[in-house]
Amino acid sequence: MKKKNIKRFLAYMGNSRVYLLFSFFMGLLFASASMAIPYFAGLAIDSFSAPGDLLIRILLIIAGLIIIACVSQRMLLRCNNQLTYNAVNELRNDCYGKISKLPMSYLDKVSAGTLQSMIISDTETIADGILLFLNQFVSGLVSILFTLGVMLYLNWKIALIVLVFTPVSFVVSYLIAGGAFKSFRKQSEIRSDLTSFMSEMTNNYRECKILGVTGEKTEDFAVLNENYRKTATKATFLSSISNPSTRFVNALIYAGIVFVGAFTGAAGGITIGTLSSLLAYASQFMKPFNDLSAVYTEMSDSMACMSRVFEYLDEKEIDEDLLAVADSVDKKYAKLEIEFRNVTFSYVQGKPVLKNVSFKVGAGQSFAIVGPTGCGKTTLINLLMRFYEPDSGDILVGGRSIKEIPRNSLRDYIGFVSQDTWLLNGKVIDNIRFGAKDLSLDEAKASAVKAGSDSFIKKFPAKYDEYIYNNKSEISEGQRQLLTITRAMAANPSIMILDEATSSVDIVTEVRIQKAINELLNGRTGIIIAHRLSTIIGCDMIVVLDNGEVKELGSHSELIGNNGFYSKLYASYTT
Repeated sequence: MKKKNIKRFLAYMGNSRVYLLFSFFMGLLFASASMAIPYFAGLAIDSFSAPGDLLIRILLIIAGLIIIACVSQRMLLRCNNQLTYNAVNELRNDCYGKISKLPMSYLDKVSAGTLQSMIISDTETIADGILLFLNQFVSGLVSILFTLGVMLYLNWKIALIVLVFTPVSFVVSYLIAGGAFKSFRKQSEIRSDLTSFMSEMTNNYRECKILGVTGEKTEDFAVLNENYRKTATKATFLSSISNPSTRFVNALIYAGIVFVGAFTGAAGGITIGTLSSLLAYASQFMKPFNDLSAVYTEMSDSMACMSRVFEYLDEKEIDEDLLAVADSVDKKYAKLEIEFRNVTFSYVQGKPVLKNVSFKVGAGQSFAIVGPTGCGKTTLINLLMRFYEPDSGDILVGGRSIKEIPRNSLRDYIGFVSQDTWLLNGKVIDNIRFGAKDLSLDEAKASAVKAGSDSFIKKFPAKYDEYIYNNKSEISEGQRQLLTITRAMAANPSIMILDEATSSVDIVTEVRIQKAINELLNGRTGIIIAHRLSTIIGCDMIVVLDNGEVKELGSHSELIGNNGFYSKLYASYTT
């Protein structure tokens, strides 16, 4: 899994091959220049007694190597920053774009906080690990090979001491990093839960206060936070002991070289300069191992996040029917009939929510869906908009199966106003234009006048340029509902769905909205879901659902005359 994820991430970096090659070259140059300095430093020590200007030439070479190392390191860091954040930026875009490709069933199961944590926090953690890896890996690997080669050249016997202890560092780093990876993955999952919890509570703090559960939720957060603390502490501890462990091995190597080098030097088998170089290389030899072990443990956190991100990106996407073709119909003015043919659907297999539902509504007509809570009203809308697919049966719009219409094209036909209002954090005019980007200011105002929102928009200091927020209460719930209705009107679709659209407004405002809705529905197919039966009396057809089945069909007067389920429902509403 780790190799697979690394390979996938390298594909993102492959789009910046120039940066990748340049990073490799700069890492090679930096390591080579840095590792050559101790060798020439040893020559400088041995040249003190040599005649001529040899010492000056060696010192000039060392100065040149220092300059090359400084410049190449700076270029390496800048290049790796660009390379890493280009790749992570593309990965983050794919993560966000994935949301629109996922079926509604997945989004219903995963909280917004989890997605937020994955797209923002996890990708940032990946960037941190990859950046550290790029900064250290090439230069570290070259440093190890260069140092080992020079030490073998200077004194192969002393170099063997280094070779004997080197595998110990690898084993220590590997064992520590294995445990760190598991802890970092668990830490990433708990961090996602914390983000989700915070998002849920901050967006619903009023309800928590009203229900008096703020203390209980504070305790729940404390439990989550404590779990995060324990996991993060363990992961950080495991990652932190890697460096001192490898430094301990380094100290053993250094002590061994000092011991052997002292006896060899006393016997005249090695010069002071060569011994100084060997000691410098021994001191530096394990530094790349220390750095790489730190990289490895840091990468454990990144790999844990990378695993979560790629699992998310591998989630099954919505399958568009191969027969689906783009529509050439002008969706704003097309008159479309809607037909449900023997539709059965269940969210959980074996527990159908809709059972063999069939009805047909003519083009330009309005129909209402009524019935007790849980009878399947909203499910019908979810199926019509292809958020879900029927278990059996078919739905036709304009005589075509919706399976033959691409989802985006189908939804262009439809305007939707829900009882759960949502506004964009932005200007009023931006909210009205949200589904119609090319709308002029005059057209937006005309829609606002029809919906009845113009009367309060004009009272804002900046009027249509007033900045509003979705989660703040500078406007009332009724005004928010009026704005969402205005937004739907501005899109001017062929089919208008109103799901309890007047549930949050007073009687006077409801009357005003109802007049605007009647004007909007004129000549267009309208679908109304309402508990206030007074709002559906004028509909051309009423579909009465109960327990997922169609109980009755007809106009208000016909259904009242039948003295059936609807008649009893209406009688209970009026009494």
